[in-house]
Amino acid sequence: MRALLLAGLGVFAPLLGSAEGTSGASSSRPLSLRECFDLALSRNLDLQIEHLTADIAGYNLSGAYGVYVPTLSFRAQHDYLNQPADFDPKKAGSDFSYQMQNDLLEPGLSGKLPIGLSYGVNAYTREDNVRTILGPTPDSPIRNTNNYYSVARVDLQQHLLKDFWIDADREQILLRRKDVKISQQAMRFQVMKTILAVELSYDDLVAARETVRVQEKALELRQQLVAETRRRVEVGDLPPLDAEQAETQLENTLTALTTARELLVTHQNTLKSLLTDDFRSWVDLELVPTDLFLSLEQDVNRSESFLKAMQNRPDLIQARLAVDKSDVEVRFRKNQLFPNLDLVGSYGGLGVADEPGRSINNSLSFGNQEYSYGVVLSFPLSNMSQRGYYSASKAARQISQLQLKKAEQSVLLEIADFVNRSQSRFSQVNSTRKARVYAESALAAEIKKLQNGLSTAFFVLQLQETLTAARTAEVQALADYNKVLAQLAFAEGDILEKHHLSLEVK
Repeated sequence: MRALLLAGLGVFAPLLGSAEGTSGASSSRPLSLRECFDLALSRNLDLQIEHLTADIAGYNLSGAYGVYVPTLSFRAQHDYLNQPADFDPKKAGSDFSYQMQNDLLEPGLSGKLPIGLSYGVNAYTREDNVRTILGPTPDSPIRNTNNYYSVARVDLQQHLLKDFWIDADREQILLRRKDVKISQQAMRFQVMKTILAVELSYDDLVAARETVRVQEKALELRQQLVAETRRRVEVGDLPPLDAEQAETQLENTLTALTTARELLVTHQNTLKSLLTDDFRSWVDLELVPTDLFLSLEQDVNRSESFLKAMQNRPDLIQARLAVDKSDVEVRFRKNQLFPNLDLVGSYGGLGVADEPGRSINNSLSFGNQEYSYGVVLSFPLSNMSQRGYYSASKAARQISQLQLKKAEQSVLLEIADFVNRSQSRFSQVNSTRKARVYAESALAAEIKKLQNGLSTAFFVLQLQETLTAARTAEVQALADYNKVLAQLAFAEGDILEKHHLSLEVK
């Protein structure tokens, strides 16, 4: 089995080669979200593992059909017996001594069919070569006897009740078929989880870079204020305390900038772990996201999202297939409650001659026939074991049905939560943007007042802190809104369609 992802905008082969080959000196790599998807789909370790797991399910299904492959056998055997003379009290004289050699050739073909029929096609040819001493002395006459004996026969056995419409072999084939379908859905689900993880990590990286920029702007404002305050203190317009306050806020901003840069590296490493199976070659590579945050409101409909999830979620499809597997087990266990009632029969021909060819021809012409037919009935005096297994299989099916119901309910709760979050997070995008605009205006006005001697550095510092907090909140609100949209698309089961990706399972 092979799962292939076809990207609607093409495959970025040059990017894969250049990115994987980067090592040594630190360098930067601009990456769009689509390029990250292509890299992850080609190099993600979890996807590679899931590919192999799906392959194993296919191999197991192929192996389950092997029970219907006929078995060919062939035996060649030579026997030798040196029988001494022996006294038989029931006879007038003694049995003569003899030397007997037997050569046997026995081909055979056996197998079974999915309808519960077992068959065997058997044939053998035996040569009996006997040297008999017709007397008690070594110089007695000797008789050499050479005879060929051949048999060709077909044996059949058909189950009529137990193991008729389903048996252990057919049960395994049905279960392996379900496992293949489950592995396909597991593969799709893993692809969806990988796409979601890449998108969330990408959004975190964008937010981390924007947070660094916010702190860098805050540092620039702090440095300007420190320089202005020092100048004003030197000329006597401000007390030395204002300069100390400005210096304190400058150091605090340097600390915040260091923390933001540390978080940026952490998010870069998280994204790298999703995009490559060779982290060593990526360790010094700086990832630069090129896509901007989406800030437009998207229409969401909870009822439509519910319907999409019930139809598209691979984990729900897997749960339904698990119910189907339990149905197969119940069907098999119910069949095992019946007694064994088998129709048996055989038909063949015998051939005896002094030449091997004639012996074989006589057996295949069925001139000397042998056949049999009959019915075999057997049943345990108490079917306690099978009744217990049958009851257990029905209970297991109920568990599968309840697990499906629980999974569906969890998905619906998840969607309801994300729909609510998407609405509230978009309102936060608007409010944080307005707060940032107001904070910028207020700071600009306060700086003018400071320059005109109508304010102090303390109030400017407060407004600078407010502006930095507003800018940080706006970045976080945009990141949260985009992440919620991605999580909602995943919960609906159409995150691949959202990014124009299709999954083909072969």
